[in-house]
Amino acid sequence: MARVELIDCRNSNMNGLRGLVVNHTEDTISLLTETGRVLTIPIDSCRYYVWFENCTRLMTHRELRRLIRRLPSS
Repeated sequence: MARVELIDCRNSNMNGLRGLVVNHTEDTISLLTETGRVLTIPIDSCRYYVWFENCTRLMTHRELRRLIRRLPSS
């Protein structure tokens, strides 16, 4: 699982959301938020700070899509 923070979202209410990517499809991610809710988010609606393998990176939706393809889907 990758931990992410959403930034530059089309829906500004999602900016700053943090959580774990617990599932994914080609076009969406399911994010387990810090409050325990699971949100399904269109992957191309934001940019992401990603904490993965002991580093933090700012990623576009294309980069995140490539990363989560390597992760097992739950």
